[in-house]
Amino acid sequence: MRTPHTRSSRTIRDASLLLLLIAQIATPGSSSAFADESGGRMDLGVLFRFMPTGWIRASEHSPPDIRALPALGGALFFDYSLNPFFSIGASPEITLNVIPKVQGSYPVSALIAGSLRFKAQYPRWRHVVPYVLLAPGYSVISSYEKAGPGCACSDYVENGDSHGFMLAGYGGLRVRITPRHAVAAEMGYVHGFQTEGARTYAPAYLSVALGWQVAL
Repeated sequence: MRTPHTRSSRTIRDASLLLLLIAQIATPGSSSAFADESGGRMDLGVLFRFMPTGWIRASEHSPPDIRALPALGGALFFDYSLNPFFSIGASPEITLNVIPKVQGSYPVSALIAGSLRFKAQYPRWRHVVPYVLLAPGYSVISSYEKAGPGCACSDYVENGDSHGFMLAGYGGLRVRITPRHAVAAEMGYVHGFQTEGARTYAPAYLSVALGWQVAL
């Protein structure tokens, strides 16, 4: 028959084993993680992005906010670690298939951008590094396939390139494969502020991405 003392002793023992397991997972990895993520580390990587849904704000369309079709993109990036927790970097990127979802045919555009990267991460886990990333930048939207006859959109979409600032925020996980190589997955939101003259033509997308990076 179990007594309250026996149950209490077993609870303490189980809790102690759980704490030892957590320490075994976290502690040995923390020292190596800090060594790998020390200040002055430089990382080079590539990301492949998928934008499953989005919106395009077009000032000459009524209503001005139009749903966007899915888009695809890619980015190179370079990060420089200031310390184990913070890094700064830069990234050129391109997004294809920037299309407003309107009746009839529509113009197909590419978004070409350059962004700064400000990243905060938590490197104390053994193999997985969670992070948040803020990426302000400047972009140009240029049509590479014109709208055909029957397009219900206004001619603003073919009246020149839109350009302007953009801002993106992401949350992600980086998984170490070797001391130098890692894969990354992230999800976030991209918002553009592009204009062409007095017109606004600015997309915003939800974004998911997979990538790879290497320490130089």
